[in-house]
Amino acid sequence: MIESINRKMQRVRHWRAYLMSGRNAVSYTGWLGHQNLGDEILHEAAEECFAPVNLVSYPLSNRNFLNRLAATKRHSLAVLGGGTLIGGHPPFERYKSELAKAKGGLVFGAGVSPLAPDAPIPPWLENWGSVLRTLAYVGVRGPDSAATLARVGVNAEVLGDPVSWFSQAEAYWQPKDKLMGLNVGQANGSMYGDENTVQKVFADFARAAIQRGWKIEFFCVWPEDLEVTRKVAAEAGINNPTIHCIYQNARVYQDRVRSMKVYVGIKLHAVALAMSANVPSLMIEYRPKCMEFMNTMGMGAYVRRCDQISVQNLLESLEGLEAGGEEIAQKIRAAMVPIQQRLRSLGEQVKNGSLV
Repeated sequence: MIESINRKMQRVRHWRAYLMSGRNAVSYTGWLGHQNLGDEILHEAAEECFAPVNLVSYPLSNRNFLNRLAATKRHSLAVLGGGTLIGGHPPFERYKSELAKAKGGLVFGAGVSPLAPDAPIPPWLENWGSVLRTLAYVGVRGPDSAATLARVGVNAEVLGDPVSWFSQAEAYWQPKDKLMGLNVGQANGSMYGDENTVQKVFADFARAAIQRGWKIEFFCVWPEDLEVTRKVAAEAGINNPTIHCIYQNARVYQDRVRSMKVYVGIKLHAVALAMSANVPSLMIEYRPKCMEFMNTMGMGAYVRRCDQISVQNLLESLEGLEAGGEEIAQKIRAAMVPIQQRLRSLGEQVKNGSLV
């Protein structure tokens, strides 16, 4: 009930900001308003990166009078945000519409739906290519995304995932001995392997880790993952589990996660945001985007596909993270800081109007 009210209030705020925005504002297209931490913090990163420029987003509505009012708005720049937005799904039409009402546009670290190098070029990629080739700047999440866009003549830079905007100083990580952060979840059947099997391995791993002296705190980053989180905790024999339900606000999440000695998670930005706090982390790859992010970070060794995990190999990874903690934390920060600097440079260009 509270989540539903918060979602409606957020929608109202977005509408008010959009309808009251001036021509110097920047329009942001992304997956917003669904209480998904990953999408919300990417928008948050753009807000901070472009500040004090006013960043607004167009909330979809079935009310024609609101849509008619929104159609009259004009903005200086149309930004396609982070997340896997470039593919055969609705953001294309939304972004195309926003771009038509702006002086120019750019891509702020978006990912591209995976496509085999020898696969035929699908219509959705041709459509995106026709739009993206007109932009002043296209910055994508990783090299796989850039290579896919290159097939349709888009010269994309590997900007990196905007989550790196939140990269913290070396001393920010304050680990407590034998404390593990664990993120589990579901993907409506769209993950490698069988979801029930994956969740059972997580539960068995959690039980085994506890037997080895670990304490576990769960991090839930999407309301639809909460039931699964409780199920895994119960099957692991954890009574009254600590579950941090954080669906927006990167700083709140970082403050909770900074005390973890290690972090193991399945949702891309749950893990990525833990890494931004310098926490040694293992990414459980449930979709290709997870590996693309980790490869871009030079952290491909710290990935396990969710249909290939076992209690034994997760325990081995846990031991490796614990043993190499300081070195891994430094490696994470060393990878994030250059991305953070590129984001800051892009933000300056937005603010001085050089991309319009």
